[in-house]
Amino acid sequence: MTKENAMPLFYKKPQVLRFEEHKGLGLVARNDYAFSAEATAIPLSVSEFMPAVRHYPIVFIEAAGQPAPVAIVGLRQGQNLMLEKDGSWAPHAYVPAYIRRYPFILVQSPDEDTRYLAYDSESGRVKPLAENPDAAPIFNDDGTASKTVAPMLELCEAYHQHRAQDAAFLKAIAEADILLARHVDMEFPDKSRYRLDGFGVIDHERYRNLPARTLKQWTEKGWTDAIALHLASAQNWGLMMERNRLVSAGDKDARLRH
Repeated sequence: MTKENAMPLFYKKPQVLRFEEHKGLGLVARNDYAFSAEATAIPLSVSEFMPAVRHYPIVFIEAAGQPAPVAIVGLRQGQNLMLEKDGSWAPHAYVPAYIRRYPFILVQSPDEDTRYLAYDSESGRVKPLAENPDAAPIFNDDGTASKTVAPMLELCEAYHQHRAQDAAFLKAIAEADILLARHVDMEFPDKSRYRLDGFGVIDHERYRNLPARTLKQWTEKGWTDAIALHLASAQNWGLMMERNRLVSAGDKDARLRH
């Protein structure tokens, strides 16, 4: 696994939305997450640990010098196991907010006092209304966000706020030195071997041996609940291996039919 780059994952050319420039644009609605086809990990906010714990291993990677939580969605580099053939997400599995908001994203002004809604101009999801009559307008006639885009703006804002709230928790676990680097060695049905590394997990012994005062403070802040969910998510490595088996079997059947 690699560290986050300067450009947010999946976003190639974010552009701030301005009514004067973009009032003729529309959003092409489709349940297509194909843009995440090569991802093995998706950023999470701590608030998402509860729904994510049912489906994914939750681990931490290093980003800007701090740990950042991610959901593991693939075991081999370049393969997102949660994608269906048509680009939809695996049925009944939680879809992280990070990708539900795509192609939109909030960007901050240089003074960090103001946030603007932007979109990935290379996503193919935002197109001229004149050429795509089925697309939903980005703006209302008065320049406000349309009923299609308003929920996306709310989602972007909520995700931003949650990640901001996570900062204290992530700083605390880093300073407590309870995160340890880990890797997973796997052998697949075709006898190939693969190692997934570059991530950290909370060491149960170090966590348990924290001072009682620290644990009390963390409990009051709800951080121990987040840690419990993170630790419980380790059971999902088996689910990912099974998902890999099913996806590999489906790919093999498709090749045989052709």
